[in-house]
Amino acid sequence: MSARLLAIICSLLSVGLSNGRAEPVLSASRELVVYLNAGQSDRTLPYMQHELATLMQTAGYRVAWEGPGDSPDTESAIAVVQLRGDCRAPSPHDAVKPVEPGASLASTAVDGDRVLPFSLINCDTLTQMLAPSLATVQPGRKDFLYGRAMGRLLAHELYHMLVNKRGHETSGIGKASFSAKDVLGESFTFEESTLAEFRDTEPAATEDEEAGR
Repeated sequence: MSARLLAIICSLLSVGLSNGRAEPVLSASRELVVYLNAGQSDRTLPYMQHELATLMQTAGYRVAWEGPGDSPDTESAIAVVQLRGDCRAPSPHDAVKPVEPGASLASTAVDGDRVLPFSLINCDTLTQMLAPSLATVQPGRKDFLYGRAMGRLLAHELYHMLVNKRGHETSGIGKASFSAKDVLGESFTFEESTLAEFRDTEPAATEDEEAGR
């Protein structure tokens, strides 16, 4: 399962998603610990982390970040994420190859019907997809847009992982194919049907919790 490119990539930053409705927000009562193996991404990483935290909050999760050598907290949901390639916004002087049709933007490991907690983002493919759109954008804004796009890709993979679902939704961050328009638009979120799946995976209350109500 992976987020894949659409056959036709939109390269206009000015067109965002027209759906401006507010998504329902779940109580961020669960912690998700993300163990991040990052490469060259210092300028874009804070924007990725902010976007992911915002999106996962709507799904009921607080995101905590750890390094590869940190000890896991068994009380929390855990995801191990690798950023593959150079996760920096391209400069106008970079020689960026055209993106190949069907190239993978991000993926998560599976074992049969089970989705495993190991994901990666293919930054080289993301750079190829976004380079035409980012060519005339100011450097500071470019880093923000690139990092936000990374956060949206990661939210897609965490959806598969946390809901334990190999299939996709028809729209929003849960859908199968992403375009430059999707990841660069001002609004790109989980749809209500996707948030319902997160709600359905909430752990049942313990007897002690029930008694305290």
